[in-house]
Amino acid sequence: MFDVGLIAVLVTYVACVARRTVWGPPPARPIRFAVAAAVSVVIHLGFHATATAAPSIASAAGLVLAGWSSFGLWCYWVGRIPGAGFREGGEDDDASDGEDGGGGRGPGDGPHDEPPPADDDGPDGDIDWERFELDFAAYVERVREVEPAAD
Repeated sequence: MFDVGLIAVLVTYVACVARRTVWGPPPARPIRFAVAAAVSVVIHLGFHATATAAPSIASAAGLVLAGWSSFGLWCYWVGRIPGAGFREGGEDDDASDGEDGGGGRGPGDGPHDEPPPADDDGPDGDIDWERFELDFAAYVERVREVEPAAD
């Protein structure tokens, strides 16, 4: 009877966690790696340690499966965190729809449309810093034109 009750509680727990993970809101901000690793360790060690003290095979199997399910759901939930860092290609998306009559990159609108010269990197992997600074300056000027001023 204990096994039936324990498995019912574990199934209810995993179902509630799955509902929160899949259909609930994602985390509001990025989580530090140390926190994510600590929660993962607690999930694994907690369920597996409890499974070693379980009175029967069915209880142990239920606890281990609940632990792995919780860990997978935790990883999925953490994976839903909005990215904090660089916007890759997103800076021109707002201004390129053409509704306000401006913005967006056209053909030949920047230094990235030209193929790099053949001697961009030296034989030992040196970087042409003058070319990098010119490309970066063009990028900074383009971003200043596209993004609106902060209020």
